[in-house]
Amino acid sequence: MSETLLVAVADGVATLTLNRPDKLNAFDDALLGALDEALKQAERDAAIRCLVLTGAGRGFSAGQDLAAVAEREAAGKRMSLRQHLDRSYNRVIRKIRGMEKPVIASVNGVAAGAGMSLALACDLRLAGESARFIQSFIGVG
Repeated sequence: MSETLLVAVADGVATLTLNRPDKLNAFDDALLGALDEALKQAERDAAIRCLVLTGAGRGFSAGQDLAAVAEREAAGKRMSLRQHLDRSYNRVIRKIRGMEKPVIASVNGVAAGAGMSLALACDLRLAGESARFIQSFIGVG
């Protein structure tokens, strides 16, 4: 699928692992696109009965990678916040919420901003002792 998203299927369970541990699994366009595609494929696959979302390393997801946004804008690919949300996060969240299969967030470490929103979109959240949930949008503004 992608280097930024690991997909493993066993015994009817698809485990989707956000795989940017050096960035606390912060979202960039590649990770969001891979997650969207993996959710689409899992939804269509009758052999998959459940999905588990987790993060590699010491965090679930630190949310949006702001450096990736700056890089995209520097490359002349500027888009409004609304466009970005519609093309990425909203699409992923709608897929999770509309899925007829249970989606479980296995939260290790930090789940911040959009990472917390992703965890909250899941049907069930399992939080390790290291889990921390924080909405940090006010700090972005």
